[in-house]
Amino acid sequence: MSEHPQFTEDIDLLALELLGDEDCAALRAHLEECGHCRARYQEARSFAALLAFSAPAAEPPERVRRQLLAELRAKSVAPREATVAAAPRVAPIGASGTGRRAGFWNPANLGWAMAALVLVAGTVLLVEQHRRSALEVNALVAQLSDKQHELDRTKGVLDLLHSSETVRVKLMSGTAPWPWPEGKVYYHPKKGLLFVASNLPPLSAGMSYQLWCMPEKGAPMSAGVFVPDVHGNATLMKPMYTAPKAPKAFAVTVEPDGGVPSPTGPEVLSGEQ
Repeated sequence: MSEHPQFTEDIDLLALELLGDEDCAALRAHLEECGHCRARYQEARSFAALLAFSAPAAEPPERVRRQLLAELRAKSVAPREATVAAAPRVAPIGASGTGRRAGFWNPANLGWAMAALVLVAGTVLLVEQHRRSALEVNALVAQLSDKQHELDRTKGVLDLLHSSETVRVKLMSGTAPWPWPEGKVYYHPKKGLLFVASNLPPLSAGMSYQLWCMPEKGAPMSAGVFVPDVHGNATLMKPMYTAPKAPKAFAVTVEPDGGVPSPTGPEVLSGEQ
């Protein structure tokens, strides 16, 4: 337990760079004096750095993109149709319309024509500004949604890591060459599962790594499939994962893409409580 529980939340916010300037200065001054809280801050920074791997970037559905474009086209067409309907009509000039032509180009009619041109130009400009504003608003809404999702995921991970009921299991390899692959599993029956690994060997084409929960009795249960980056690092986050039986051990095997119902490939990592 922390010797200074009043700083626990501020330490997490400081690690995520979300703490205000005044609170930040006070907390940094405390960290210079308290080794326990300083170690707690370093741990929070390490976990926050791993969050970038916890979820892949999501593309917006094609249906949503088509719907947005259709709405923007409808909004831009309506003002133009209204402008055309409101514009004054000029009667056609016949073969004997010399007098009419001369009469039309009087100062009053020229003033109406100029007003109509100004109205059309202004409407087109407003439609274009509305279109750009709508696109900017939708982009900002999407960014805000992404930030909120990232913040929720961050809070979930920190809650999982700080819970006293979270099971922590270290996974090691006894056969792979140096640098030895290693991993850590953080499991809570209500808050989900977080798996972090490093130095994993590269995979052959069409193969993936699969994480398994090993109950005390019964068959292994899959906890997810993942592929490491080019440096052999990987993170698997399962916020809503709940094993049917309490796991006593965890293992990682090499399996075909998409995973399999039960382990078939070589075991790369394993560890138990």
